[in-house]
Amino acid sequence: MLFPRFSISNRFMDWEDVKTFREVMAAGTVRAAAKVLKVHHSTVSRRIEQLERSLDAALFERRPEGYFPTQAGEELARAAGQFNDDLVTVERQIVGRDNQLSGSIKVTMAEPFATTLFAPHLAEFCEEYPRLELEIITSYDLLDVARREADVAIRMDNNPPQTLVGKRLFAYTTSIYAHPDYLAGHDFVNHPDEARWLGWNDRESRYPDWTQDTEFARVPVWGNFESIALQLEMAARKMGLIAVPCMAGDSHPDLVRATERVPTPSRDIWILTHDDLRNTARVRAFMEFAEKVLREHKQQLTGQLVP
Repeated sequence: MLFPRFSISNRFMDWEDVKTFREVMAAGTVRAAAKVLKVHHSTVSRRIEQLERSLDAALFERRPEGYFPTQAGEELARAAGQFNDDLVTVERQIVGRDNQLSGSIKVTMAEPFATTLFAPHLAEFCEEYPRLELEIITSYDLLDVARREADVAIRMDNNPPQTLVGKRLFAYTTSIYAHPDYLAGHDFVNHPDEARWLGWNDRESRYPDWTQDTEFARVPVWGNFESIALQLEMAARKMGLIAVPCMAGDSHPDLVRATERVPTPSRDIWILTHDDLRNTARVRAFMEFAEKVLREHKQQLTGQLVP
């Protein structure tokens, strides 16, 4: 495989060496960079030494606690970052010209969307577009569509990045859920400390803001469980209260809503891509399919229980 040559001031470097340099910059140590690159740490050290020889400059100060960039290293990092951005831009523009319903498409969405909403419909999509290879990345992070970490992002966000284009559908809702036995077995008014919320990312407070507008404001938060699937199963085993999207809580056979309040509108649901990809046939096909699926499940997403 041929790798591009990268030039600064008429000095040529192997792009693989430059990529290794960037990982060491990001990770701070050779071993951490090797883990990301999935190579032996000696390979990382060798590539850094090759790069320094080609530039005739030290790029890092080697200290016991890690690698720290020299001034030359910082200058190379800026130049390499711009070069990488240019490569990604060219790739994105070329992919955007592809008007064939074949190839691969990477989609990122939150775990409950993938498992609860999209999984039952994927066979239909694959049957309609047999030449498309679909990759779904379940993540709560907004992967960088501009860098082709994903082609399409289905996200809950009231202010998506301005670099992306797409369609806003509607806001999903959340509510509070628990096992019926858990609700019957606790006095949340007189003995709230005997109950507990299952927490998201609340290490700094036992009574975070997201619990304070509920009937269970005096119930403390316990633990840190960032997977909705895990929270659902823990709540089903009578371990506590959870606040999750209605599409996840209402569909669980062992859970009930713990409140009679109308579900709270949360963030807007968006289907997003990069402007360079919006007219690509395979991207357009999946975005249309995604909108159809989401609109079919609007009642579920907005917490409108069907009798």
